Amino acid sequence: MNWLRPESLLGKLLLFLGLPLLLLWAFSALNSYVSALNAATQAYDRTLLASARIIAERLNVQHGELQADVPWVVLDSVERNMNDRLYYKVQDTHGRVISGYDDLPVMPRGVARTDLYPALAWFYHATYQSQRLRVARLLQPVNEDGINGMAEIYVAETLQSRHLLARQLLLSSALTQGGLVLLTLVLAGFLLRRVLKPMRKLSRLMVRRSPGELTPLPDLLPWSETRLLIIAFNRYISRLRALIARQERFSADASHQLKTPLTVLKTQAAVALASDDPAQWRESLLAMSATLDNTIDLTERLLQLASLRRAEPSEARAFDVVDLVAAARESCFSRLPQARSKPVDLGYEGEEGPVWVSAEPLLLAELCANLLDNALKYTPAGGVVTVRVCVEKNEARLEVEDSGPGIEAAQRDQALTPFRRLDNAGMHPGAGLGLALVNDIARWHRTRAELRKGEQLGGLLVRVRLPVHLSMPGAVAFNALRHRCFLFFRALPRRTDGPALIACGIRVQCRVAFTGSFFFFLRHME
Repeated sequence: MNWLRPESLLGKLLLFLGLPLLLLWAFSALNSYVSALNAATQAYDRTLLASARIIAERLNVQHGELQADVPWVVLDSVERNMNDRLYYKVQDTHGRVISGYDDLPVMPRGVARTDLYPALAWFYHATYQSQRLRVARLLQPVNEDGINGMAEIYVAETLQSRHLLARQLLLSSALTQGGLVLLTLVLAGFLLRRVLKPMRKLSRLMVRRSPGELTPLPDLLPWSETRLLIIAFNRYISRLRALIARQERFSADASHQLKTPLTVLKTQAAVALASDDPAQWRESLLAMSATLDNTIDLTERLLQLASLRRAEPSEARAFDVVDLVAAARESCFSRLPQARSKPVDLGYEGEEGPVWVSAEPLLLAELCANLLDNALKYTPAGGVVTVRVCVEKNEARLEVEDSGPGIEAAQRDQALTPFRRLDNAGMHPGAGLGLALVNDIARWHRTRAELRKGEQLGGLLVRVRLPVHLSMPGAVAFNALRHRCFLFFRALPRRTDGPALIACGIRVQCRVAFTGSFFFFLRHME
């Protein structure tokens, strides 16, 4: 049977509901037996006391001696009614046995007088002739013919009738309560199967679905608690459908973008093979090398964009603490050869000290690099590119402004979309991934890239806002290497030329030596 399997919900319910009910039933049965035995004891004690009173009424004094005239017919009728063996003993005022069983056990010390009946009576248990007895002791006052005192009457019976009555009451109670437990388990199983019936219907529907079907599930679960499962699953299907649609669009665009340079590369190779001129070969090889460089750059950006698209931003993601100024300056330094070769005036403005932000270090460096690559690509020779880091309250702003053609307001959203090249892109190589990658990295950090017209240089201004992280002195000490790079860039002139670079080298070495000693001391003081 399926419900006997360990993973069965019905089996779990019957187990976790049935075990407590069975334990409760056993405890209730034990309690019922004790209660029934007490009730039977009280009922039969009343009969014992009645028998003792019958004997007490038959006491009389003859010839100066107390005598007990006990008719056996009376005791025999009592025995037949009780289905038990009856014993008795009568003692006169001097403690001598005048009737009954001489060796019937007397009452032990410490037994309290009963307060259930208006009589001088005691009840206790004893063993007689290897049988357990219930004994009633009654004191009867005697004041007749010069005899004054208390006669003692003992009446005892076996316990078969008491136990039989207790067992009958226990059986009746156990059957009633056991029936209730069984009925409860049956109803629980029936209700669970009724509740799970829509789930089974839903599972059959899911099994019949084709692998590519991503339509929302129908509302087959009538219960409010289970309807949440349908809502959550449909939301997941919606997100999955959107993700697959993005991946399909991305794959189509990526294949188109990769097909173009490969076609160009094949054409260039065909031209070289068709010519016998070594000069033509060299020209074709140079063109092929440039095409391969562009293809490699395109492939790297596609891989970066694909990885970002797979890792959606999460509110629960914990970022590292990164120096935004150091990241911006490192990107500037790495792009100096490219800027000088064009030439473009590349410089930095803004905060001089560290600005700590919550970000992923590698992605933040990639964001800065893509911003600078895009600015240097579209800034004409002799132009200017400026990188800025500003802080306002608890927010840091990374800005890259250039003196290039800029982007019209109507096309700025298009510029942030992958594989969308603008009208003013001209002959610049590319696939429209630079700013799109910047925007995806910004989204990954729960922010966005803002495009606007530069107020100082007149070209494009790209701004990314990041939350400022309150730094501690220990963070500065552990990032001493980055601060050395910061000091190096601080010593650099705004306009980078050969003599200025040589002149600043000596100043940088002195500052680095002093700063390294200072941070070594600071780190060991923490």
